[in-house]
Amino acid sequence: MAASSDDGGFESRIGKGTRISGTLSFRAPVKIEGEAEGDITGDEILIAEGAVVTAKITATRLTVAGRLSGEATVREKIELLASARVQSRLMTPSLVLREGAQFEGDCKMPQAVKPAQPSAPAAIQPALSP
Repeated sequence: MAASSDDGGFESRIGKGTRISGTLSFRAPVKIEGEAEGDITGDEILIAEGAVVTAKITATRLTVAGRLSGEATVREKIELLASARVQSRLMTPSLVLREGAQFEGDCKMPQAVKPAQPSAPAAIQPALSP
């Protein structure tokens, strides 16, 4: 769905009054205004005020203004806006809680993962005879 001017650049949308369940995968930013449950994967996910989501979410960025229960693994940042009501297990390196947001659950905040450095080959030492 093409983004309209009031969608703030969101190309995909689950509108108010819509209930969807299953495995959902989004390549473009998505705004959820209705009800969703299942496994949700995407780059940027916004759970709008009034939305109800029960899911296992995997994303790069997640913003919550509605209700979320389940778990979320987010690579960059989770932001809970003032109207957010979250009962969930969260894993993210950055968590922002706005005044008024309600969060009940667990949050793990791992360090940012650095790319592995190639190790130099070990030098072979000749064995010394006694």
